[in-house]
Amino acid sequence: MLFLPSLLVVFHFILCLCEALSVTATKTYNISNDPEGSVHLNALAFQQHALITFGDYQYVAFYATGPAGYGHHYVNLGRRRVTPSVGDWQTFAFTDYDQKTLDEHNTISMGISGDGKIHLSFDHHDVPLNYRASTMGIAKTIPSQWTQSSFGGSVTHSLPGSTGPWTPLTYPRFERTANGDLLMEFRIGQSGAGDSYIHRYSSSTGQWSTVGKYLQGQNNNAYINGFTSQDGRLYVSWTVRETPDASTNHDFYFAMSEDDGRTWKASSGQTVSKPITPSTSGIKVFSIPQKSEIMNQEAQCADSKGRFHGLMRDRSSGSAKWYHYLRTADGKFTKNAINVAVSTPPYLQYRGKLAASGDNLMAIIPDAPKNTVTIWGSTAAGNFQDWKSLASIPNMAGEPLIDYERLNTSDILSVFVRQGGPYGQRKTQVWDFSLSL
Repeated sequence: MLFLPSLLVVFHFILCLCEALSVTATKTYNISNDPEGSVHLNALAFQQHALITFGDYQYVAFYATGPAGYGHHYVNLGRRRVTPSVGDWQTFAFTDYDQKTLDEHNTISMGISGDGKIHLSFDHHDVPLNYRASTMGIAKTIPSQWTQSSFGGSVTHSLPGSTGPWTPLTYPRFERTANGDLLMEFRIGQSGAGDSYIHRYSSSTGQWSTVGKYLQGQNNNAYINGFTSQDGRLYVSWTVRETPDASTNHDFYFAMSEDDGRTWKASSGQTVSKPITPSTSGIKVFSIPQKSEIMNQEAQCADSKGRFHGLMRDRSSGSAKWYHYLRTADGKFTKNAINVAVSTPPYLQYRGKLAASGDNLMAIIPDAPKNTVTIWGSTAAGNFQDWKSLASIPNMAGEPLIDYERLNTSDILSVFVRQGGPYGQRKTQVWDFSLSL
C-alpha cells in the first residue's frame, strides 16, 4: 500500500517527460529586405495572418520598399511549396498601390478561404477599407506563374455583397471557419472610442455578407488578443481602453461563439446579447486596473482539447510579467505567470504569441532588451506551468507571427520575423522548427 503512491508519482513524472516538446531541426529562410526607415511595417502582433499554409504551399504577405525609395512601399506576396519537400520562395509586388504612411498600424493581413482565394487587407489607421482578393482559387488550383495578374482589378474599399460601415477602419483580421468560409473582423472608430464588426465570405457563392457589430464600446474600445476559430467554436479575448493613452487599458474579457459570430456566450456558457459591451454580465473574467502596463493585442490560441489560451502582460505583482490565461473545456479560468528566463518586458514593447500542439503549449516571447525571440514549451500534465526552453531566434526587432495551419498539419512551427540592423541588411525571415514529442 505504501508503494503504490510512489509508483503513481513516478508514472506521472515519466508522462510529463514523454509529453514534453522538443525541437529536432531548425532552418532559416530570408524573404526580402525589410522596408527602409525606423517604422515597423512587418511583423506586428495584430497581423492575422501574414504567414499561412494552405494545401501544399505556404504563403507570406509583407511590405518592401519600392523603386521610388524611402516612404514608398509595395505589398508583396510570396509562396513556396512545403509538401512533400520545401521549395524556394517566389514573390511578386503589387505595383499599383503605393503605401506611403509610416505608421506601425498600417500592416498587412491575409486570409485564404476554402475555395482557394487569397484575400488581403492593408494600410489602415482610421481610414476607409483597403481590400483585394485573387480572381480565382489560386491556392487550390496552383498557377504556374506567380504574378499580380491573378488578382485582377484594383484595390476596393468595400466587401462585395456586404454592407458597411467601412471607415474609419483599423486592424483587419481574417480567420477561416470549419466549413471553409472566411471571417473578416475589424475596428470601426478610434482608439478609446470604437466598435468591432464581423463580415463573412462564402466559399460557395464568392460573396461577402454582414454578420454585424459584435463588440461595442462605451466611450471606450476593445483591443482583442486574436480571433480564433477552432473545432466549430470562435474565441475572442480582449482588454478595454478608455482613451488613446495605452495606460488606460484594463481588465481581461472573454467571449465565444458556436455559430461563427452570429451569437455569443460568456465563459460560463450563458448566452449574451449582441453587441457585447464592457458591462455585459459575465464577460469580464479578471479585474486588472488601469495603469497596470497591460499591452493590448497580445496573443491567444485554442487547442484541440477544447482549451483556450490567452497571453497578456501586466505588473499586478509589482513588476511586469507575461501571464497565461487558461480556460478549460468545462469553462474554468486560471491566470498564472509565465516564469521563464527572459528580461522584464518593457512597457509598450514587443508582444508575444501562443501556439498549441496536442497537449503542449508554446509561448513565443520577444526578449526586447536582448534582441531575441525565445520559444518555450509547457504541457497539460504540468498544468502549463512546466516551461522548458525549446529554441531562440537572434537579432530580432519585431513581433513574431505564427503559421498555425502548418503547425496543425505538419508539426512544424513556422515563425515570421523581422531582423534588427540597418536597411539593406535587415531581412524579413521565416524560421522553421521541426517538433517532436
